[in-house]
Amino acid sequence: MDRGARIDANRFARWEAVFAGYRNPVTRGMIELWIEQFANRDSDLAARTLDAITFVTNQHISTVFRDLLQSLEGWDKQEDQRRGRWFFVPFSGSAGESGDTMTHAFRIATGMTRNKYNKLSVHRSDLVNSSPGPDDTVVLLDDFSGTGTQACNAWKEIFEELLTEGPRVVLMLITATQHALRRINRETELEAVCGSTLTAGDNIFDPACRHFTDEEKATLLRYCRGANAQHPQGWGESGLVIVFAHRCPNNSIPILHANHQAWRGLFPRD
Repeated sequence: MDRGARIDANRFARWEAVFAGYRNPVTRGMIELWIEQFANRDSDLAARTLDAITFVTNQHISTVFRDLLQSLEGWDKQEDQRRGRWFFVPFSGSAGESGDTMTHAFRIATGMTRNKYNKLSVHRSDLVNSSPGPDDTVVLLDDFSGTGTQACNAWKEIFEELLTEGPRVVLMLITATQHALRRINRETELEAVCGSTLTAGDNIFDPACRHFTDEEKATLLRYCRGANAQHPQGWGESGLVIVFAHRCPNNSIPILHANHQAWRGLFPRD
């Protein structure tokens, strides 16, 4: 909204409606407490930061997964119509991490929750015995890539050794930054596909971002330093304001998700 727009009941109601799907309830009272952490003169800046958030709902995740799967050449829900074998693998290795969550969401979104589809959803360790070959496709599932570091490291340290027979390997993401996609395509053999791409303009501290003035960016950075002195611009200095319904990425600015005595974010990660 415009600078100086009223922070009234309608605005609070809109925020509550947008953030309703977060795993930890975001109530009007919590939003008020979050804004109160800012000086009175900066309350408008705090409000416009909330306005700028891209909130990714579970419904959007489902839609993206369905669309991305249908776009992959060689895929068909009928086994005898597919080209080669297909394996859907959580990108992260530990239960409860984003890849594991995304695998569950993927199966629901694509209508593959029945037992007959169980053999399609496997874990990293299962790939050793399956030995996917050149005619097969391995789809790694995750929600987000901000810098590409995790994807590149996982490829070099894990998947490159697991997939020695040369299958097609797709990294399926809901959202990624342009920088991450370029790095993944340059440094790995992963074929990264995603629903939406974030550019430099989505980094609120980047000169390409026009939503905030240089003075406002400096003020936000001061608050972010109070929330996380080590990574005030988010992990990898990504400066993002993106929040998924199941978790806020650490690439987003820390005033959104930091949770300690000095600062309480609206979207805690733990």
